[in-house]
Amino acid sequence: MGYHGKKIAIGVLSVSILAGCTYPDGTANQPGTGAIVGGLTGAAAGQMIGGDTRGAVIGGALGAAIGGAAGAHMAAQERELRQSLAGSGAAITNTGSDLRVILPESVTFRTGSSVVDPGFRPALQAVSDSLQRHPDSAVRVVGHTDNVGTAALNNQLSQDRALAVARVLIGNGTSASRVVVSGRGFHEPIASNASSAGRAENRRVEIVITPTG
Repeated sequence: MGYHGKKIAIGVLSVSILAGCTYPDGTANQPGTGAIVGGLTGAAAGQMIGGDTRGAVIGGALGAAIGGAAGAHMAAQERELRQSLAGSGAAITNTGSDLRVILPESVTFRTGSSVVDPGFRPALQAVSDSLQRHPDSAVRVVGHTDNVGTAALNNQLSQDRALAVARVLIGNGTSASRVVVSGRGFHEPIASNASSAGRAENRRVEIVITPTG
């Protein structure tokens, strides 16, 4: 098979496999997605290393195994977090490449404050416990605000809130070496700032958990 034939075959295979990465109810099969991404990446690496189809097959198998394991691990941690944070007001999102624990301002902070509400500290302790049980990941704590007020004030508030959440995680046992803190102000909204409901959604801190092993 010539070079162009290989490209077409790989493209058709990718599309057909990706179409199978959903459960019967239509939700994403994240472990399957991880296996596919790992497999395609591994196949490309294998072909570069081996220079032939055999190298691509070997690389693809290794990549699929690694990607599938990472996806399954994230899915397990996602289930654990959903159970431990049920009723707390926090939301969990599995993007396929990371887990995101979304902490709305309404349950985490008082308006305009960067002090974690004492009533929410048990939820953050549960997150920290999970991070310690699953040590092979990096953690980004990112603060976000709405667009009310100046950019400078919102940048500072988002940074202070992210730092406050990180301190609680670290205080409950999460290794500080795993945690990176940043404040994005109002630059990354997830809803329209034109309504009070949208602004409330934008005022949040996200704990982004990315597998490293």
